[in-house]
Amino acid sequence: MMGELQILYFVWDGIGFLLRSLSLKGGAGNVLAVILYTLLSLLPLLGPSLWMWKRRQRPQGADILLIVLSMYTFYLLYAFINPGLFSARLPAGLGVEGMVFYIKAVYGGLWLSILVSWLLLTWIRSLNDREILDRKKFLYRGMKLLLAVSILLSTAELLYSVGTDLTGRLVQIRGNEAGTGMDLIFAFLRAGVVLLSSGFLPVILCRIKRLLKAVEEGPFEAGELEEAKRLADVSRMAVTAPVLGSLVWNGGLFLCSRQLTQLEYQWEIPLFPLLAAFGSLILTRYLREAGELHRDNEMII
Repeated sequence: MMGELQILYFVWDGIGFLLRSLSLKGGAGNVLAVILYTLLSLLPLLGPSLWMWKRRQRPQGADILLIVLSMYTFYLLYAFINPGLFSARLPAGLGVEGMVFYIKAVYGGLWLSILVSWLLLTWIRSLNDREILDRKKFLYRGMKLLLAVSILLSTAELLYSVGTDLTGRLVQIRGNEAGTGMDLIFAFLRAGVVLLSSGFLPVILCRIKRLLKAVEEGPFEAGELEEAKRLADVSRMAVTAPVLGSLVWNGGLFLCSRQLTQLEYQWEIPLFPLLAAFGSLILTRYLREAGELHRDNEMII
């Protein structure tokens, strides 16, 4: 856990150590440390402001977060330069010096939260432009980027959650003297059922990405209709898989209950794949009718 949380603050740890070392080297080092400290604190405000000035964009409401981010960076650097402050921030129940990294993660995570909030609000602001429907490349590139990020995050989250759950179950079985070989089999069966149930989400997103590419390359062509049909097929499979997986799991519990030390009933109604199946079928019908109308118009012309 500690290694995972370090991602949120290891950069600030390094900067704090550097500034603290410069400050302790004497007068010149102290002056240099103060200059770097000030520049780093103002960077979240000055950098985007210069970019907006160059593009002749007016500040918006979300840009207030830049001021907040700059002020928070000033405080954050001060805290990491003086790490003793973190011990004073520990909750009463965590009065252990080794738990300081939790507080550091909270500090670093808040900085990232403010930055990501400003980025998202600024990006969403561009969707309010009146000319947004005419910006074809922006729409397609933005959608492709969101789909790519969603595919990566959903896949990573699925593998991490399944791996963590499986590891925990195996450790529990090993530490349980009453554990049986059937418990071990069902631990892997549980991981397989979860992968089968949730693993279709990245696949659905990939099919949506393929459909988007087909629409961009040739609207009202046979390719986009074919991709829409494939999306509908994958979505139907995504509904069927978790239902059958739940039946296999619950049936296994029924048959092997005497050989198991834990019984966990499971049933899942996959609403998102069901929505995707209906949505893709409606889209397929729309694309088919739109394509026929487009071809009829071309014949008349």
